[in-house]
Amino acid sequence: MKRPRPGPADPLSDAEKRRFVKQGFLLVASAVSARLVRCARRAINHSLGAGIDKRDVARLNAQSFCEELVEDPRLLRLATSPGVWSYVRSLVGERRVERPRECQIALRFPRSEGASRKLDPPHLDGYHTPWNGLPDDGVVYAHTLLLGVMLSDVDQPLSGNFTVWPGSHMKLEQHFRQHGVQSLERGDVTTSGIRLPRAHPITGRSGDIVLAHYQLAHAASPNLSGDIRYMCFFRLSVRGLANHRVESMVDIWRDWPALRKFVGRSPD
Repeated sequence: MKRPRPGPADPLSDAEKRRFVKQGFLLVASAVSARLVRCARRAINHSLGAGIDKRDVARLNAQSFCEELVEDPRLLRLATSPGVWSYVRSLVGERRVERPRECQIALRFPRSEGASRKLDPPHLDGYHTPWNGLPDDGVVYAHTLLLGVMLSDVDQPLSGNFTVWPGSHMKLEQHFRQHGVQSLERGDVTTSGIRLPRAHPITGRSGDIVLAHYQLAHAASPNLSGDIRYMCFFRLSVRGLANHRVESMVDIWRDWPALRKFVGRSPD
């Protein structure tokens, strides 16, 4: 009798999973190959060479730059390469997440000399705003896991960093249980009135990835560096999420069976 073949090794330790449960995010170094990063950067820079209408920058910041590339295989492979996808499986479970069909190309350009250092308000995705293209129909278009791929080095704060508020996912869960998911105005977490932890600007290198729970408050820091910050984001959802979005916002581990045993435990 043949023994079953062993499955792929889990790339995340129990300590890392406990940390994700507590903080709501993980940074994984060197998850994407340099070849895939170069291919994606080349496609983006070729697109930028055609020019950007400055009157459209607010919308592009909220939706995506290089809109003709959002379904391009060169970009989608950043998420679906076996190494990266193994981290998604480790957190959410085997064959539970729909493969992404599009991405957000998120560029943050350097600001002028003397520009404000103030952070934008922390927000959640999925709420209608005048700029993000979501319908104003009362639905919160939540997802499950935000996957961010760093396509440039961001080794200092105030460089357009993807910025998170660790632990805010749990605070928002309690808030939504009491006040409902429509209690945020345009997804602005400051309108909830909850006391937020200190903001954490993520630094890292090209090829690193960030894995963040949908309900983690986040924003982009001002870019006072001399370089463009390049990132690509994938909003990943478990199968059938459209049928229980609200339930998943008031029970934030509902769709995460692989992590439930770590809920309520302290990280190592």
